[in-house]
Amino acid sequence: MSGRKQIKATGRYLSEDHDATAAAGQAYAAAGAIAHDLNTILTTIYGYSEMALESLDDSSDAGRNVRRIIEAAHRARTLTGQLLDLSRRSAPEKVSVNLSDAISETLDFIMPSVRNNMTVIRQMKAPDLFIEAVPEQLFRVFMNIAVNAIQSMEDTGGTLTVTLDTAGKEEGEEGGAVRSHALIRFADTGKGMDSETSSRMFEPFFTSGKKGTGTGLGLTIVHDIVREMDGTLNVSSEKGRGTIIDLLLPVAMFGSLPEIHYLRNPKE
Repeated sequence: MSGRKQIKATGRYLSEDHDATAAAGQAYAAAGAIAHDLNTILTTIYGYSEMALESLDDSSDAGRNVRRIIEAAHRARTLTGQLLDLSRRSAPEKVSVNLSDAISETLDFIMPSVRNNMTVIRQMKAPDLFIEAVPEQLFRVFMNIAVNAIQSMEDTGGTLTVTLDTAGKEEGEEGGAVRSHALIRFADTGKGMDSETSSRMFEPFFTSGKKGTGTGLGLTIVHDIVREMDGTLNVSSEKGRGTIIDLLLPVAMFGSLPEIHYLRNPKE
């Protein structure tokens, strides 16, 4: 594909020399306001869903569907909490996370939104890779990239292929220690982007989607989370042929802590 761009997440969008700090600050303030509004809506969803569940048999189709609504609301509340953390610039604790499981659980979450004319292929070539990350942040990264890919295929259908593999070793900045990296690739056969669009895709409030389909903050947050993990984003896109986004994330260096299943209902 043409138009390949490498974005080393260092606080600049596509390495352009402009004040990303001020733009990110505006994005975080807006994210906090959005999160507060969403929490109000989620409270209403919780309330009516729980009332509906009380009048239904849990084993019925309707009961199972309402239960799925409640589970989705739990996950949405996790995301609004993440937005509030960003707006407060707090630093949640990192843990050791199994990348294969994190990717699989994220894809399971979005599968109900995948249309019949789309296919999602999972290629977990290195299933035992762990990284140090905040689980909810990692979910946010994977979900935003995957949802964008699905939206790009809405009109024509297509295939999203998600691959996890090793990516060799890379020397740290200023002669730092050499670290192994994981490669997470999201490759779709959607509408793709021209060079102007791809050059702005991580800017706050920029969106190429249809009116009302997004705030333009999702990929901005992805960029900052990857930066915090000392990761790299590689983007290849061609109009009419699709987009490939590669994430290179440093593998955990000091062994693996117990695996975290961060998308499950905490009450379970």
